[in-house]
Amino acid sequence: LLRLKNLPIDEIKIDQGFIRELSNKPQDLIFVESLVSLGLAMGVLITVEGVETEAHIALLREMKINYLQGYAIAKPLEAEAVADFVRTFVLGAGDADTPMLALYQHLGWVRAAEESAINHGIYAYAELAACPLTTWLHTHAAELSGVEALLVEHEAVHALGREILQIRQSGTREELHHLLGQLHGHSHRFKESLGQAVQGMRADATAAALPPSSNE
Repeated sequence: LLRLKNLPIDEIKIDQGFIRELSNKPQDLIFVESLVSLGLAMGVLITVEGVETEAHIALLREMKINYLQGYAIAKPLEAEAVADFVRTFVLGAGDADTPMLALYQHLGWVRAAEESAINHGIYAYAELAACPLTTWLHTHAAELSGVEALLVEHEAVHALGREILQIRQSGTREELHHLLGQLHGHSHRFKESLGQAVQGMRADATAAALPPSSNE
């Protein structure tokens, strides 16, 4: 890390291998977040490869990435077409109805709750109903295996955030650290369960799109 800190770089490029499967494995978002946080801390530009869907665009816009690269931006161009593309291209808002965007927004609140527990800082408690993941889970409930357990785990994370806010005002540091451990545990289980449910949902959608097999 010390060598990395002293490297004369002005840009970090995040490989497409970290990005392509996020739609199917939203729990891997933590790796992308870590790389982005590293780039922001170093004050360098961040470029992300493998931006192939509107869902990627919506997420990476929310993360305020400097540059996006991939088929969702443009297919390979002939040299003479580049100038026209640069002049006319407008980046769209992307597809916001995705688990990875909702999870990213949810995790932003979880991090704020963790910081509050550690540093006794101020954070705005997010009501369960206002969390983007609540909306996404209910919207796609019919497609998700084990959605009831997901909703319970998600609710537990928010309940712990509310308890942290209350204990921070009148409790002890030991109580806060205990709640923080519970928050980490529930948040990890929720992310893993969400990832498994999304993978199942994608697999079912792929299977349903296949033509019926012939028994000739």
